[in-house]
Amino acid sequence: MSKRITVVIGCVWVVAALALQPLAAGDGVPGGQKQKGKPGTPPPFATFSVLPSLGANSVAYAVDEAGTVIVGQAFDRGGLLHAVKWTLQNGSWVMTELPWPADAVSASARGVDNQGVAAGNDFTGSTSRPLLWPAGGGPTILGCPSDLGRADVHGISAAGEVVVGNMFGGGASVWRPGSCRENLPRLVEAGSAGAYAVNGDGTIIGGDAALTVPDAPRVPVRWRNVGGQWSIEQLDSLSGSVRGANAAGDLAGSINVPCGSDNDCQRAVIWYALGSFLQLDTLGGDDSVAYDINASGEIVGMSTSPNVGLTAFFWSKSAGLVQLPFKGRAPLALALSNVRPDGTRLVVGHNSSAQAMVWTVRNP
Repeated sequence: MSKRITVVIGCVWVVAALALQPLAAGDGVPGGQKQKGKPGTPPPFATFSVLPSLGANSVAYAVDEAGTVIVGQAFDRGGLLHAVKWTLQNGSWVMTELPWPADAVSASARGVDNQGVAAGNDFTGSTSRPLLWPAGGGPTILGCPSDLGRADVHGISAAGEVVVGNMFGGGASVWRPGSCRENLPRLVEAGSAGAYAVNGDGTIIGGDAALTVPDAPRVPVRWRNVGGQWSIEQLDSLSGSVRGANAAGDLAGSINVPCGSDNDCQRAVIWYALGSFLQLDTLGGDDSVAYDINASGEIVGMSTSPNVGLTAFFWSKSAGLVQLPFKGRAPLALALSNVRPDGTRLVVGHNSSAQAMVWTVRNP
């Protein structure tokens, strides 16, 4: 059985919605902590902030390529889950709630395209539906009435043409605005599969799929769309999953490798669109998992370390695997932007206290 390292964020408790105003991150808590070096020393490799919340748990799941819009979820003080968006305004992160349809009771946002359109789910109690939130409008339910069920959205292409996720029961799915749901092929008929990442134009999707029925541990896979037809490709014989993609279709994730007494450790992997792959190391512990990759081929994710346990990392070819600074415990880095004009990139995620976090990483 595959060993999984998980940080629990919390459960959805349904109560009456509250009228809450946008919140901004300043220089203090919860706006963030700034790391300062000694006079005359170079600036730190990375700094971080804790993003504004609605008073309880929050997670930042995705950031656009430009590093200006972050989306995720936040619980309010009454225990209600909201889809939220953070935007950079005058140097501070301002949070706003994303509305949900009238028959829903909560929502979560998991992806954002380059126009600021967010993708995610609402929850009605018995079902969850794929949604788009246009940058300046209300939510749109994706798919056709016959598609409805328990859907779980995980990403949106940079151009906003393709939304990927899963249907309850193990089916990897694609939604396009104005069209019915598409079911992605599986490695074996009736075997489970999951889609978690999509490239810039929506033609390459990454995820995992079972090799046998009943389901065995899943292996990492890639779907390609050529001439309007999807095909599936197994990326490794070891169990694992793809969790991130860049515009070109390079994929990032992990595989489970034999190691130590556990005989089951995770290693971050990059699968390049042209066919090669690269397995990364760890920060000295047993495990590493990659969650996203940007246009420069840089990676973010989590690793274990003998010094601090579970922690977030940034990787580039020049810097190697570098631990990101944090306050609290067990941060996870879930997504990153492309390199911005000032030479920085943004990394987003959360810590074990369920505080949404953003890192500013300078050129290594």
